[in-house]
Amino acid sequence: MSDAESAVLAQNIVRLNYAHLIGITFLYFDHLITLDREISLVWRKRKSLSSYSFLLNRYFAFISGIPVAALPFLTLSLKTCAIYSLFRELALLVAQAIVSLIMVMRVYAIFGRSRRVLWMILGVGFCVVGVAIFSVTGQQASRNLVVGGCHFGLMQSTAFRLAGSWEALFVLDALIFGLTIYNAYTTRRRMLPQTNLHTVVIRDGAMFFGIVALANLANIATYYFSTVMLPGSLAGFANCISVTMISRLILNLHAHANTGILTEHTGPVVQSNIHLTSLDDILMPYPSSVYAAHSHRRNSASSRGIQVG
Repeated sequence: MSDAESAVLAQNIVRLNYAHLIGITFLYFDHLITLDREISLVWRKRKSLSSYSFLLNRYFAFISGIPVAALPFLTLSLKTCAIYSLFRELALLVAQAIVSLIMVMRVYAIFGRSRRVLWMILGVGFCVVGVAIFSVTGQQASRNLVVGGCHFGLMQSTAFRLAGSWEALFVLDALIFGLTIYNAYTTRRRMLPQTNLHTVVIRDGAMFFGIVALANLANIATYYFSTVMLPGSLAGFANCISVTMISRLILNLHAHANTGILTEHTGPVVQSNIHLTSLDDILMPYPSSVYAAHSHRRNSASSRGIQVG
């Protein structure tokens, strides 16, 4: 290897290390600045499935990120480095699976637990899992360990193959986003009562997709336009963005759930007495429960001869 090639390789290794650090630093920094909200909204409240899903998403990424952040800077044997590489890919896969599962439950909720919507999303999800397994397996032989830490260079064909898993994930995110927007449009068009919590779900869902989509697209681009050392260099960053955004989404739902549900419609405003505490209510605040409460109030008012809009 010539001096010029060595200099380029060293420069790429530095860039790769910084790319790893940017993602994990963002994750830990957000964890720090939202820790007070986590303590007040999760740890000090009665535990529910929603709380456990939040903690699983947040702390799996937190713990698995420690070796991911440290080991690339160490000089390891080929065997140890190969184990680390497999661990990193599996950690990314599990973290994204947790995020996707939470988002699927959220969409399932806002569609009133429609099984047709659920099976459609699960069908796409199974395809994503299949593509991810195909992308990860069988590509170790096309990797070359590079000196200067635990880094593997990728052949172009391998990089294109690994990009497939992130592209499939992007399709799933786009489907979830499309369903979220469709639900918001149909709810408003049919003049159905809409709660503050439902509004938060729609707003945060759109924000989640926008930010995560940009991070995923940037990572996908590295597989096609980077040199041998940099394909997938933003995978950790994209993963940390996804985990952070879903944690923020759940915290916001917990915060709004504590204030009850405000039903808005064309007639007088009705304040419901519902307070949300479980996974079904926080991750799955399906409108049907709100409509049922509103209908009950209408029927009660009608029986007393009172007109309710």
